Parts: sequence; structure tokens; C-alpha cells
Amino acid sequence: MFARHYFGLSDNEIKEILNYLGYNDLETFYKSKIPKHLELDDLKLPPALSEEEAREYIENLGSLNKIFKIFAGGGAYDCFTPSALNQLLLRSEFYTAYTPYQPEVSQGTLQVMFEFQSLICELTKMEVSNASVYDGATALAEAVLMSFRIKNKYKVIIPKNLNPSYKEVLKTYLQNIEANIVEVDFDDYGRTNLNHLRNLIDDFTASVVIQNPNYFGIIEEVFEVKDIVKSKGILLISVFDPVSLAILSPPGEYDSDIAVGEGQSLGIPLSFGGPYVGLFTSKKEYIRQMPGRIVALTQDKYGRRGFVTTLQAREQHIRRAKATSNICTNQQLIATAVCIYLTLMGKEGLKKLAKLIFNKSEYLKEKLKHKLVFNSPTFREFVIRTNKKAKEVIFECAKKGFLVGPEVKLLGDSYLLIAVSEKRKKEEIDELAEILKDA
Repeated sequence: MFARHYFGLSDNEIKEILNYLGYNDLETFYKSKIPKHLELDDLKLPPALSEEEAREYIENLGSLNKIFKIFAGGGAYDCFTPSALNQLLLRSEFYTAYTPYQPEVSQGTLQVMFEFQSLICELTKMEVSNASVYDGATALAEAVLMSFRIKNKYKVIIPKNLNPSYKEVLKTYLQNIEANIVEVDFDDYGRTNLNHLRNLIDDFTASVVIQNPNYFGIIEEVFEVKDIVKSKGILLISVFDPVSLAILSPPGEYDSDIAVGEGQSLGIPLSFGGPYVGLFTSKKEYIRQMPGRIVALTQDKYGRRGFVTTLQAREQHIRRAKATSNICTNQQLIATAVCIYLTLMGKEGLKKLAKLIFNKSEYLKEKLKHKLVFNSPTFREFVIRTNKKAKEVIFECAKKGFLVGPEVKLLGDSYLLIAVSEKRKKEEIDELAEILKDA
């Protein structure tokens, strides 16, 4: 029988409705709407387990999982999560917080959003931030759409060495509008080819995207790119690694108009690919074109401090077709985690973290220098050339307890990304270097 535990109707009301529709009972009604080939007569479920038996069964299943030493990169990283973060994040005030559209009952949530925005602005040296979007890829897609609205032009130049996942999401976002996505080549050092960039910019160009560090892990010549883009009067969109900003020039310093990034590396576990959090900032003059939620600090009539969502006409629930985006929400729980993480780490802690990642990565690069593809400064990850197909090397490493990759299909089938996070020990790095030498 079909369960009806969640009906708000009485048995008599349900019977009256079914009689009107010509059915004897709910099961007959439901089955009339479900195709025969989709029906399951008997699920053949095993006998029910007690709580203790279920716990033991699940623990036994979990013990079958293989724990890898993760050297994989490409946009998500095996980062350290402080114990204090979860202890604070899972407080009921954060975990079950009410929607901020009614500020009188959600001041705590709104204040955390405001603090998050403030921290992201400080990190990026940009003027305004929203309260987050879905992830780094959708943040970039929204940034490109934002540039189209600002310039009323529909051509964007993206680097060929942009994260391929970001490219795919961008193409999906733009598939139903007459937009022109053009890719700029990279040079022998793995960086954006500046001469090619100059030649691609024309009167129809709205914006240029630069990722720093790029998909190869290479640090771009961002100030040279800025000079080219600004001389043409178009918008510069930066894609950043938030941890790298502790030791690299932040987007605000090289005059980015919009700057976006993925916040996963700020203490968020890998979690099989999500949920993550998109960071989204811009210059203040473009704030009315920014998608997502923005929280502001205000005063009530008694002069008391209060937090409110502001400029809501940007959002789809206010004016639908005229909205700047259909993003009416944000990744608040993950944004709260990022806010806690940045507060726990502080400026000096984040700087030490970035230096640790850089130094560990350089140590492994030195051991694999004969396999390096590009002779350029990198942060966190780098590309190596393998003697076999990259897929085979990934599986070989996995058998020995190491997760590497992904393969860099842009360069061919024998190229691999290697990333080093703060969690990797010297012994693990040495062991992987020996494995990769044989590969």
C-alpha cells in the first residue's frame, strides 16, 4: 500500500476526492499514473536491523574503503579542516538558521553573511562581495554574464589553460544566448600568450578572463594582462585561488573589475565533489549588476545596528525577467564555514599556510624536474609528462595508495596534474616521487 502519512486531508476528504476522480483507493489512483514497466511489486528487502546492528553493518562497509594519500588537484584539494570549525559550524544557530528575508528573526545569519563578505573583500582587495554563489565554476559564468550586461557586448576571451570544468559550465550558461567565447593560446611557459590576446580583442569584446594560478598551476603575468585589457577599455575578470592570495597579488591590486574563485580550499572537505562555495567580488560601481545576495549594515530608528539584505531587485524572485540572475540564494552553511576558517587562521596563519603549500610543492617539483612540462613559477600544483598514458599512471598510483591527476587532456594523453596540499608529509612526497620516476 502507498503511505499517506504526510497528507493534510482527512480520510473522508480523500475518499470524496477519489470518488470524484473515479477511483476506489489511493493505490489504484497512483498505479494508474505509473507506467507498468516502472512498477516494483516486491523490493525483496532484507529483514530489518536493530540500531546497533545497522551501525555495525555500516562500519564494516566503511572499513572496505581505501584511504588514499591525495595528490590530485584541478580545482579541489585535500585541505586541513580545524576541529573548531565543525564544532562551531554545527551549532543550531548556524545549522538551522532561518531565511534572511525576514531580518527581524535572522540577525545572526545576516551578520555572518556580512562578516563573510568583509573577509572576502579583505582577502581579494576588491570593493564589494556578495554572500557567495554555488561554486567557482558558476561564479565565473555569472561574472561573464555580468560583463555582458555592463558593456552591452557579447564576446568574452578566455584562456585556453582555464580549468576545463569552468569552461564547460560557462558554455552551458551561454548556450541559449548569442555569445561568442574565444580562447587565447598559452605560450611555451604555460602562461597566457600576450600577443595573441592583443590580436583577439576587438570592438565586440566585453571582457577578458584570466585565471591565476592557471589550470597548469602556473602564476600568470597578471599586471601585463591588466595593461593590455585596460588599454582597450574592456572588463577584466579574474579567477583566483583564495589561499594563494596570502602570498600573491590579489585581484584588486591589478585592477580587476570582477574577481571570482572557489572557496573549497578554505577548510572545506572534498566530500565527493561538494557542496562547495563560489566567491564573487567586483568593483563597487558594478554592484547593481552583481548576482546573488548582498548583506548590508544599517541602523533602525533608535540608532541600533542591524543587518539586512539589500539591492534585492537584482534577484529573480523580485522582478523575474529583469533580474540580473536567477541566483536568489547562496551557499550559506559553507560560506559560514569559510568565515570561521578565515577567522581561525587570521592573516599570518593564512600566509604560513600558503608558504607551506608552496614549499612542499617546490620540494616535489625538484624531485620530478626531469618530468616537468613548463619551466615557470607555480603554486600548489604543476604538470608532468609521463612515459605511459596518464590514465594508466593514475591507476598504477591508486594501486599503491596515491591519488594523482587529473590527466591534462589539453596537452595530450601523457600529461598529468600533481597537487600538493598542506596535509602531505615529507615521507609521502618522497614515496610518490619514487613511484612517478618509474612511471
